[in-house]
Amino acid sequence: MTYPYNSIIQSYLTDGYVTVQTDFDEAFHRSIYDRIEEIFESNGNPGNDIYPQIPGLGDVFCHPRVRRALTAILGPDYIMHPHRHCHLTPPGKEAQINHKDSYEDDENVRHHRSRWAMAFYYPRDVDEDYGPTAVTPGSQYYIQSQSLESLEEKKLCGPAGLVTIVHYDLWHRASPNLTDQNRYMMKFLFCRKKEPVFPSWNSKNELPDFCKNRSLCEHLWRWNTGQGMALTNGEEITTALIDQYRHGSEPERLDAAYRLGGAGKTDGLLELLTDDLEARVEGNLEKPHTNACQIDAIYGLTAAGGKAVPDLADILSHSDWWMRAVAADALGDIGRPAVSATRRLAGALEDESEWVRRNAVEALGNLNAVDVVDNLGRALGDESESVRHNAALSILKIGSFSAGCRKSLTEVLDDSNRYVRALSRILLDTNFS
Repeated sequence: MTYPYNSIIQSYLTDGYVTVQTDFDEAFHRSIYDRIEEIFESNGNPGNDIYPQIPGLGDVFCHPRVRRALTAILGPDYIMHPHRHCHLTPPGKEAQINHKDSYEDDENVRHHRSRWAMAFYYPRDVDEDYGPTAVTPGSQYYIQSQSLESLEEKKLCGPAGLVTIVHYDLWHRASPNLTDQNRYMMKFLFCRKKEPVFPSWNSKNELPDFCKNRSLCEHLWRWNTGQGMALTNGEEITTALIDQYRHGSEPERLDAAYRLGGAGKTDGLLELLTDDLEARVEGNLEKPHTNACQIDAIYGLTAAGGKAVPDLADILSHSDWWMRAVAADALGDIGRPAVSATRRLAGALEDESEWVRRNAVEALGNLNAVDVVDNLGRALGDESESVRHNAALSILKIGSFSAGCRKSLTEVLDDSNRYVRALSRILLDTNFS
């Protein structure tokens, strides 16, 4: 089913967030606020357990307006991830530092495609003095804080019941609370289950004129509407674009990457990728919450789609682990057009490098690799928590598993990682076959 929510995806791609207002009465939201106060006073912040302790939260995130917005962004069968958190901003607390959230117990490449989102919920009216969450519209595509200098921050204010759905990588922070009341904001995580094959909203499939970075937004619009990548007839200024990538600002680098990818210039992008990785992989490893393969050229290879797949599949056999890891990640970001690489990605689950295994196991979920689900089941026994976490999530995305995979899921119900345990329980309770 599609919904007449064309403006949602435009706002989301441009600004990185959309807001929707639930229509429960004031007493409903007040009861949630009061229950939060009771929980915090008696036991402190319950972390992920906030959801089962307050049943009304399920009603909030099942509200038709919230579901329609999440459907437009993540597709009709999106998943609520078991991570959630209640953020308390007490009276007098100062503003946070502007930041991107880390991925829970993991280090994802910060992809631009809409596979992850957060939802923020206020159980009380929030004005500018009451510590609202502040976001930087349009910042979701940038890693470097200096890229935000021309962007203006916006405080998310509104009545009780306001839900803001946010691109996972949007820069944001809590504002100072100048009142004498605790401010609570519920943060929930959602992820896409299936790659888009058609718009999950009522769309004419025509690219609207809504985004400053035309090449980036055109790519994301086409992907979200399931149109696939439309390669141009050829970019006659390849040399200039490569120079722009090498010497430009972050926005200029992204523009160059997407234009090169849109023109199918995979040779140039692979050269840029190789040079970038050699220069940056050690720095990436030193940064917290950063995938070793966080390289801008990946976005261009993703934009090239199926044309980049043969070369990337071959790189899975490269002698350098970082090249194998980046190839696995790029194939996963390309998604369905990379299905021919499924078996080679499954083989990468045995790689000696944790980064290669981690990126490959995530990629197989995006490819809906039902034929190798037993390989994902065996990956649940990997020594790496991030591999096991992504193996469980990929099996959930695929939505099918064998008796052997069921046995593996049962064995990790007492895993040391809370998300492996939770996702495995969801899978077994869902009773896929």
